[in-house]
Amino acid sequence: MREIRRIDDRQGVGRARLSALAVLYFGGECSLSQLAETEMVSRATMHHVVNGLEREGYVTRTPDLKDARRQIIRLSAEGTRAIKAAHAERIDYLRHIAEDVDPGELAAAVRILDHLRNRSRARPEQK
Repeated sequence: MREIRRIDDRQGVGRARLSALAVLYFGGECSLSQLAETEMVSRATMHHVVNGLEREGYVTRTPDLKDARRQIIRLSAEGTRAIKAAHAERIDYLRHIAEDVDPGELAAAVRILDHLRNRSRARPEQK
């Protein structure tokens, strides 16, 4: 995870902004509140993150046609390019560290990680 953080830091976007870009890239457009909820931060914090992303041309905001109080946040072409580049660097790193792992062991690790991810999603939230 430390090396992944180093890769993310080299992107020049900032980790919080990069994470928000990833949510938009993999999950699609959403409102500020939805983005804040997904990132588990306050709406005010996400407002600052999105302002920075918008200033740098990574996202656009448009009024929600169904609810004038909401704005829809979308990746711009520049935002898509940035998150694809970051994702490619992560994949290259993971490919490099896994290249000499036995395919059967790697498949077993993938199954275990999938199982853990599914269990974590099914678990009721802790208070």
